[in-house]
Amino acid sequence: MLTCRLLSSFALLACLNAHAVPTAALSPEQRHALGRQLANAAGASQWQQLWHRSRLAGHFDSQPTTAYFTLPQTLLPNAASLTLSDPSETSAINRTQVLYRREFRSQSIGNQAERTLNALCVLVDWRTLPEHALARPAPYLGQVSLLLARPC
Repeated sequence: MLTCRLLSSFALLACLNAHAVPTAALSPEQRHALGRQLANAAGASQWQQLWHRSRLAGHFDSQPTTAYFTLPQTLLPNAASLTLSDPSETSAINRTQVLYRREFRSQSIGNQAERTLNALCVLVDWRTLPEHALARPAPYLGQVSLLLARPC
């Protein structure tokens, strides 16, 4: 019985992933539009997960090898929202992820190995957005994963 449930779960996951938006096929304009909509629609739990994962990855602790934030934590939520809504550039990563990057030229976001970093990168996983929902993604935006924020 347990084996049957596990196989069913894996089949469902494979099916969902097979119909997810392939981010490499999206134009930069489409990735920007999705990021803008996500910035406006993301819920508190999505943002909390983002900051939790970023903290676990060490981006809030001063370290010699890992990029870490120097921007005050009170300013980070607005900077992350701006990064999604108006990125300087976007890059498709893996099959369903997009890296949103925004330059903050007049402001230091963080440091790495004594180097100042003036950009913020936010990694988003769009696997829960089906291809057929590209024109109207709103119902699915609450399921999109804000994976990681880091200075870059």
